[in-house]
Amino acid sequence: MHNQVQSIKSFFFQHIFVIIMTVSGLISIALLMNKGQAKFAEYALEAGFLSYSSLALWWAKRNEFVLSISFIRWGCLIYLGLSYIYAVDMKGADLQDFLLIYKSFVYLFFLSLLAGKKLMTYEGTNKLLFILLGLFFVKYVAMIAVKGEDRPILYMENNFELMLLYALFLVRYTVTKKNALLVLGFVGLITILSLSRSSLLMYSVLVLYVFYNSYEKTRVFIIPAAILLLGGVILFIFSQRDSSIEDIDRFKFMMVWWSQVKDWNLFEWLFGAPRITNLTEPACRFFYHWYDTLFSRSGNGTCYSVVFHSFLLRAIFDHGILGLVFIIFAAYKLLVVSGVRKGVAVVFVSIVIINGLSVSSFNNLFYAVSTVFLMATNTEFPGDETEDTLIEEEVI
Repeated sequence: MHNQVQSIKSFFFQHIFVIIMTVSGLISIALLMNKGQAKFAEYALEAGFLSYSSLALWWAKRNEFVLSISFIRWGCLIYLGLSYIYAVDMKGADLQDFLLIYKSFVYLFFLSLLAGKKLMTYEGTNKLLFILLGLFFVKYVAMIAVKGEDRPILYMENNFELMLLYALFLVRYTVTKKNALLVLGFVGLITILSLSRSSLLMYSVLVLYVFYNSYEKTRVFIIPAAILLLGGVILFIFSQRDSSIEDIDRFKFMMVWWSQVKDWNLFEWLFGAPRITNLTEPACRFFYHWYDTLFSRSGNGTCYSVVFHSFLLRAIFDHGILGLVFIIFAAYKLLVVSGVRKGVAVVFVSIVIINGLSVSSFNNLFYAVSTVFLMATNTEFPGDETEDTLIEEEVI
């Protein structure tokens, strides 16, 4: 009976995400689903992430006390609790609005339950990488060729989901550099097919890391090459936009953000606006032209920071500079405490921050799932012979 329970636990921790992603990916390909239709994959992954993290606390053995992880866990929990009491109970804010604004802290709390727990094998994670490479490639090509989509997706918006491919590549690269450039090139092909300019910038960071890490004797040439490459990517991004920076939608959003914060005092810059503060009426009128679907779930016509799109602007508005620093620190610390190399942790967090220039970054489900693979994959003993032993040691 004990062995059967162990087998169930091992199967769950090693394969639940593989099953969810493979099945939902195949359905997405078969039906050529677009962004709106593929919502079911988001719900399935969200449920998988929450159950995975919660069961890790219940099933997996406890790790030694780590002050930084305890600080992150309890810091998130206390902040969420106090903010909920003030914003929802006292001010009457909508619960869905609250969860959307505080999602990054919810993710960090659940990720803290996984710190130091190696519940996945490298073999399984590496196999998933190649499964997803195939699914992404087929779906993106099919969407472009058959439906003429200019922004193909497999699960949800591609500058969200591609973060997962970059994380899985980093796991593989941590263990082996065999065929690294070939795999990196294929990841790049999928990035190009996505037609996502922000993903191209994120991918550039991955390329620079691989070249810097792989060719130690030529590092002196990597830095100027990196500057040229990143400069070229940024130039390409802007050249594909409208005629001037004032015509770029994200620039317009930033200017509206500035109109909301320009009169802040030092306390507000450090801690943000009062919990769940809606934007002014003129700001909401402006954004209604762009994204009325992002307005308050209460349906009363108010809008919140989510309409800024950029997570960095949203985080500063809602949580202040200290809140944003906490989120970045926590994301990095969770990876390092879990045994992820500091260089890999810096690269991944940098990719997520770049994502935050445009979209949801640490508020993104694929950030949370990507971090699970980075934290929970055992990269020290990647061989097949250690799989059963590893799970037996980690799971009660």
